[in-house]
Amino acid sequence: MNDKKSGSAFFRNTLAQTAGRLLYLLTRVGLPPLILHFVSLEEYGLWSTCFLLISYVSMGAFGVSNVYIRYVAEYNAKNQHESISGLVSTGLLLTFSFSVVALSGVWLAMPWILQGFKVAPNLHDTAQTLILGSLATMLLDMTLGAFAYILHGLQKIAQQTVVWIVSFLLETALIVSLLLLGYGVESLLWAFLARYIFSTFIYIFLCYRAIPDLHISLRLVNRQFFGTFLKYGGILQVSGLLSIAMYSIERVLAGYLSGLAAIAILDLGQKFPVMASQVFSSMNASFLPAITEAHHLGKQEEIQKLYTKGLRYLNLLNGLAMGFLAPFAAWLILAWIGKNTAMNLSDTVQVMMCACVGYQLHVLTGPLSAYYQGINQPARTLGYIGWQVLFVIAGLAAVWQYASFDVVTIALLVMVARGLSAMIFLLVGNFRLKLKFWRFIGSVLLPGMMPYAFGYGIITALMPWMDMLNANRWLLIAALAVIGGAYLLLSIGFFYAFMCGKDEQAQIRQKLSRRR
Repeated sequence: MNDKKSGSAFFRNTLAQTAGRLLYLLTRVGLPPLILHFVSLEEYGLWSTCFLLISYVSMGAFGVSNVYIRYVAEYNAKNQHESISGLVSTGLLLTFSFSVVALSGVWLAMPWILQGFKVAPNLHDTAQTLILGSLATMLLDMTLGAFAYILHGLQKIAQQTVVWIVSFLLETALIVSLLLLGYGVESLLWAFLARYIFSTFIYIFLCYRAIPDLHISLRLVNRQFFGTFLKYGGILQVSGLLSIAMYSIERVLAGYLSGLAAIAILDLGQKFPVMASQVFSSMNASFLPAITEAHHLGKQEEIQKLYTKGLRYLNLLNGLAMGFLAPFAAWLILAWIGKNTAMNLSDTVQVMMCACVGYQLHVLTGPLSAYYQGINQPARTLGYIGWQVLFVIAGLAAVWQYASFDVVTIALLVMVARGLSAMIFLLVGNFRLKLKFWRFIGSVLLPGMMPYAFGYGIITALMPWMDMLNANRWLLIAALAVIGGAYLLLSIGFFYAFMCGKDEQAQIRQKLSRRR
């Protein structure tokens, strides 16, 4: 494949993944105000806790998906469909066994879980239903989700994406309908279950249509495929375990130290930054195959070029989002949730401001992790997690000694740990890639920091009118739309005029002309 076709495929994959994530973002942002109209803040925090537990339990099979994708692609290229059947049969046995053990363990540990998260006695029955139901649903997806990974390995990513989009739109419609019918917080569980049952059946149908001779049987389970899962997925498994643990560490700390209300505040305060980072981090999935191919062909200069350019635009896109979310956090929370008397607005706003920089720097570690995986050195991805663990422990010790724990302190502590560890990880990786320090600062970091100057400049100029806008929610939404448009034009215009060379400007104009 020549460089032009490779770059075009990278661009198409990135565009498709980003578009899907953006649509998902719109549905996830629109739901919390409706949900909080029908359920209490504590019940909402309970539902957020379910996903915290899901993330930890599902860590046990993190490496499985990578094995499916990588080896299905290889066996399909060799037309070895019998090997695909053996691989999937072995994987299903592994994940089913794990699911039974995990669900049983959580059921037995339920009294300690309820006590640990300070669940009120009147919510115990609801909590057990939500926790066990959501966990069982996720374990179902983790097991039978193998068929989605088969599609990915067969390069039928478009089909997989369409099913995913339809499934989360179905979930959204069911949540709204069930809430209106009076099913309360359990509406979220039944819609969640329906989403995965629907998508699972469609994935199975598409897999058998793509590979008619695919079959699942215990007779096909053998030691060779067990070794494949353990060997290839082992390091990625460890990395995934630690990554998910650190990704949600602030919620664990908040739940343990402050209870469900603190988890709810973190969930609401981090909603916009997390979803924005997830939209643009979806392009990280395109780095791995591109870097792997270039490494295989010995094109080190192409890897550096792809890495630097991808990191530059990834940081710019995240900066455009975070540079608006941070300064306008108070307005956005009011426009989104309204004046909810049960919610501490000040804490929620401060949590959002802390989350912006932390998640922006976190996303920048994606291309470097893809580089290490692409050159078959996945163990190096553990460096980022290691530094993060160290900084969190140091931060906890400092707060314990000199301050007191509250939800804002926890958010600030984790943001600093996430940011510092990301910068160290990137600087070490840049040295290995021979990317000069000042080039990294000027070409990558500054474009992502520049939007903050425009965001805070605009909010400072508008301070005298804040009280008037806060009194009217719809006026506030309209004002944010107008201000957001002006902010976007200023930031992008400045980047194009003062931070792009003539060649880059020409490439941007060429891309835009093709879109017309």
